[in-house]
Amino acid sequence: MNLDDVVPGADHVTHQARVIDAPAQVVWDELHAIKLTGLPLTMVLGGMRVLPLLLTGRWRGGLRQTFLDVVPIPRLSSEPPRAVVFGGVLRPWRMTGGEQGPPLDAAGVRDWSEPGWVRVGMEFRLSPSVGGTRLSCETRIAATDAEARKRFDRYWFVVGPGSSAIRWELLTAVALRAEDRR
Repeated sequence: MNLDDVVPGADHVTHQARVIDAPAQVVWDELHAIKLTGLPLTMVLGGMRVLPLLLTGRWRGGLRQTFLDVVPIPRLSSEPPRAVVFGGVLRPWRMTGGEQGPPLDAAGVRDWSEPGWVRVGMEFRLSPSVGGTRLSCETRIAATDAEARKRFDRYWFVVGPGSSAIRWELLTAVALRAEDRR
């Protein structure tokens, strides 16, 4: 499975990648082992995002979880040590973290058309590269209607730069840990 199976066309796309001087299996293991406590920027920005949930008592997360455990959309596919794909439908612009849609498979996310939602897909992919293993992260967001697109555009204007910074921090942490294991 790849991101085209989940969100083939998008209103917003972010892409980050880096080459890590380590074998794919080591990079894969570190990607799956990184805990939130090892990502200080993620902790700060994520803390700001979940503050309304903390204040209302609805936060059920834990700081000892891994980054991949707290991705806000379900894991749809895992092909060790090549790719892990997440996908779902959200309303993330809401202050309390947004309403999650029903659990869907890749085709369900791709075909979801109920107004007022965004379809979200995120993929971490590992591939051979000169110098080691290329680890990339791509996120795609597609609104189901014009109103949802406007709402998401406003939300993304504020949140998008931090979201990209979090992905860069994750890739850097994976690289440091994986290269340290060589």
